[in-house]
Amino acid sequence: MSFDKKKVLSEIQSILEGINVPGTTNSVVKSRCIQRIIAHEGEVSIVLSFPAETAPHKAALKTAIEEGITKLDGVNKVQILEKLVPGQTAEPATPKGAPGGAPSMTGKDVPGVKHIIAVASGKGGVGKSTVAVNLAVELARTGARVGLMDSDVYGPSVPKMLGLEGERPQATDQETILPIERFGLKTMSIGFLLEEDSPVIWRGPMVTGLLRQFLFQVEWGELDYLLLDLPPGTGDAQLTLVQSISLSGGVIVTTPQDVALLDVQRGIQMFSRVEVPIIGIVENMSSFECPHCHEVTEVFLSGGGKAAAEKYKVPFLGSIPLVAEYVIAGDRGTPISVERPDSALSTTLASVARKIREDFQ
Repeated sequence: MSFDKKKVLSEIQSILEGINVPGTTNSVVKSRCIQRIIAHEGEVSIVLSFPAETAPHKAALKTAIEEGITKLDGVNKVQILEKLVPGQTAEPATPKGAPGGAPSMTGKDVPGVKHIIAVASGKGGVGKSTVAVNLAVELARTGARVGLMDSDVYGPSVPKMLGLEGERPQATDQETILPIERFGLKTMSIGFLLEEDSPVIWRGPMVTGLLRQFLFQVEWGELDYLLLDLPPGTGDAQLTLVQSISLSGGVIVTTPQDVALLDVQRGIQMFSRVEVPIIGIVENMSSFECPHCHEVTEVFLSGGGKAAAEKYKVPFLGSIPLVAEYVIAGDRGTPISVERPDSALSTTLASVARKIREDFQ
């Protein structure tokens, strides 16, 4: 039997309107507890928030909502997600077992997505977005279904790197957003919603609200992996994002100088705080090879990424040289992994993609 999304959403609305907050005549709908209803191929996710007057009844309301929706025909799975309101703090999720014995939190918060992987850096300017875009391409090349969410709100670069500047996503009748597809990837970025050269002047709560919309209101469909290109640094926006969902793992991008140890440490501490396993460290801009004489120069000295991996006992995933054609390819809107699958960057990230598939099959 096919999944009638419109019918299920209507039935869910009726159920929610019949669930009252204990001690009142107001339903959970009138009490503004319902933030979002997401239905996809038999899976339903309800995003809730609890104003002060409803907070004492949180557990009972969650149970009533889950039990009511579970009984509907065509619904195979119900997930109850909670959106924080000002003044609340997130409760750390309990890690589950991951393939290979590593502790993991499998990405089940986003309907249809098996694993969510964050690509992070302790600071900007290390080539994190270049790594994220090309890693997504290499994962797709393995046959995986891959999405890429550009979470760098203040400096969105994914539309340019994928040759999608000027593209605009379409909305559905259910007020969800259809991601834009390119090179076998489904992608979403605030860059699709802004006019060219428009500055983003937002405070933290607005940023985190937008990122949650990208997670829960975009029709990602069935994905094996959703890669998050996180904003650089480890501030409130990054921490709130990784606390809002269950991540399967994180990849940290750094440059090789010794000072990179400090930035890597911040990234590791951020992931550790929410009990997300580190897939490994990628060292970008490890050296520069002159295109004329082929002499190799270590612009940033060397060894910072590998030393950080050894110090913090996490895998070192490989080094990527500083090569002009990588930048040029991104500026042209064709990732180097598409243009030159035999390049050093492509080869390194192809091995990272294979590791991810082995760890999270």
